[in-house]
Amino acid sequence: MRAIRIAITHTETTIHPIHSLVCSERELTRELILYVTTADGVETTINYVEGDPDAYESALRTELDVDEYEVYSDGTDGCYSYLRNELDAYNRDLATAFQRDTLAVIPPIEYLPDRRMIVTLVVTSREFRQFREEIPDELTVDVVSVGSVPRISQSRLTAKQRRAIRTAWELGYYDIPRTATLEEIATELGYAVSTVSDLLRRGQAGLVAAELGVDEYAR
Repeated sequence: MRAIRIAITHTETTIHPIHSLVCSERELTRELILYVTTADGVETTINYVEGDPDAYESALRTELDVDEYEVYSDGTDGCYSYLRNELDAYNRDLATAFQRDTLAVIPPIEYLPDRRMIVTLVVTSREFRQFREEIPDELTVDVVSVGSVPRISQSRLTAKQRRAIRTAWELGYYDIPRTATLEEIATELGYAVSTVSDLLRRGQAGLVAAELGVDEYAR
């Protein structure tokens, strides 16, 4: 048995509307599915969404046809949600592939703004090949890592830090030579320049500390 971390890339038409909110809503940066079960084509999930809870609840209420939902702010930059919704054909087939008795899904399942679904499986090599054959052809499956111990995604970034760093990256702030300024990032985000500078510095410090395996606050 191995822990295989994969990225399943959806298209605009295959991604479920609920999970596509992190792709379409600027105030939302990441969705983590903490628990999921499917019965008779209806999916029930408990999620954590990084970003503005009000924007998330508003999108669920006004943009989507959700059978049942509740949203609970965590008091910071995110919220938990309970959702029940009927799956379309693509996602029903995808859910069936994950329900094989011979594999285990290690939560959380992660949805990112580029329509990637990141998930860790514990499975044999033979069973993994069969699993890939069951994934709908419209979806792309890439192996991110293979190891003996499941790797669960953890981030030291707050939602605001993640959004600032992503915006900086997209605008070219990290290009060589640099093609964006703090002022341009601040304009895009609607923040003060000093706020953007602080978000980037703290976020970068957290990423470096995570890479080095040290406590950034223990210096």
